[in-house]
Amino acid sequence: MGKTGKKLTRQQRHWRIAALISVPVMVLLVVALVPAWRRHQAKRDVDILALALRGFVAENGHYPTGTRAQIAALLQGETVGGQNPKRLDYVVASMGEMNAAGEFVDPWGTPYRLGDGTDARAYSCGQNRKDEAGDGDDIASWK
Repeated sequence: MGKTGKKLTRQQRHWRIAALISVPVMVLLVVALVPAWRRHQAKRDVDILALALRGFVAENGHYPTGTRAQIAALLQGETVGGQNPKRLDYVVASMGEMNAAGEFVDPWGTPYRLGDGTDARAYSCGQNRKDEAGDGDDIASWK
């Protein structure tokens, strides 16, 4: 029966059944795609961060050093401890890509790990948020 108390036609009943089936299917599809999208986003980010580190080296002759927040500031055109005196931007980050401490963060909210001053490596701790030095479920620029 419809809202008015009238009997639904066969076609109307079929549309209702289709709607009842399609909504849960769409929800399941979105739930299934979110983890894949996050992994893709993290891989894109670590590749961009590694490229930014290489650009910094090409211009300054050395890798940036400091805390993750200081390196993030350097890559965004700040001068920290005499590094990046030309104040060149190597990467641009939006608010959602930074935490309150000024660090670049992955889609799970964990700070990205950046090179240790000797290489252009960048990686995400991945969905488990555990630092496995680029192994395990970590998403790394060199993989």
